[in-house]
Amino acid sequence: MLRYFGRRLLEIIPLAIVVSLVCFALMQATPGGPAAMLSQNPMVKPEDIARIRANFGIDQPVMVQYFMWLKRVVLHGDFGSSYVTGEPVLHMIGRRLPATLELMGSAFLLAFLLGMTGGIISALKRFTKIDSFLSIMAVVAISIPVFWLGLMAMMLFTVKWRLLPSAGMFSLGVPFSTTDHLMHLILPSLVLSLLFMASWSRYMRASLSEVLAMDYICVAKAKGASRTSVVFKHAIRNASIPVLTIIALNLPALFTGSIIVETLFSWPGMGRLFYEGLLRQDYTRLMGIIFIASILIAFLNLLADLAYGVLDPRVRYAR
Repeated sequence: MLRYFGRRLLEIIPLAIVVSLVCFALMQATPGGPAAMLSQNPMVKPEDIARIRANFGIDQPVMVQYFMWLKRVVLHGDFGSSYVTGEPVLHMIGRRLPATLELMGSAFLLAFLLGMTGGIISALKRFTKIDSFLSIMAVVAISIPVFWLGLMAMMLFTVKWRLLPSAGMFSLGVPFSTTDHLMHLILPSLVLSLLFMASWSRYMRASLSEVLAMDYICVAKAKGASRTSVVFKHAIRNASIPVLTIIALNLPALFTGSIIVETLFSWPGMGRLFYEGLLRQDYTRLMGIIFIASILIAFLNLLADLAYGVLDPRVRYAR
């Protein structure tokens, strides 16, 4: 398994390079850039614009710019400086990455625990009122757009009921406390996790219902195994394998969804940093975020693949 893990880690490198190349080409094809706003100012002379373009290195051909950027990243870990603030991009990402990982981690934990639990209960209580209620709630949650759900959550829990804060990671003007921080985390993590929670519960219900009808489950019952043992030792473990594939495929959507949620709730993470850079056409900032996000997503998918060997003993990784 260690050899498989190492090989997969090496495969992340060309994947990240291809993703960065495609994104770099797309950004170069879009209008704008660090000199776009200055070119519309009649007080700025053309030679000043040319000097600015030369300082940023954007007067070179596209492929030359890309290989210069890739060389800095690979050899020096330098993603360049922001066109807007002049701050090194790596410092900006390093300051925002922990907040994004915290939000994504809490949302994933909520979606996994509540979604899988809801799916298991629905499968065990098929065609009952509990199953119908959970199924209806899941369909409603899947149908609600994330931005509308966030706005409604703020209106109810913050404006009307005054139960939870709606912006930032902590309250301004008061000493930091873990309780206050968790109160700020509840709304964005719930909003981000609700879609995945509902989707994973539906997949888990369908998978577990299919497994419970298989012959080996009937054989286990006929041998006198308890219902708890049959469900948790045999059925849930095997039913989780196809659901794990869905979860791995949803990990990129979890990151992209954090862009909307962080913007709505003013959560100071990479999603909000990406959105601000997109509005201000800060290409170096966008490239750094995309490059690091692609590596994180590929690594999370690798962890999901390794989890197959834990859930299914028939899975063996090639040496």
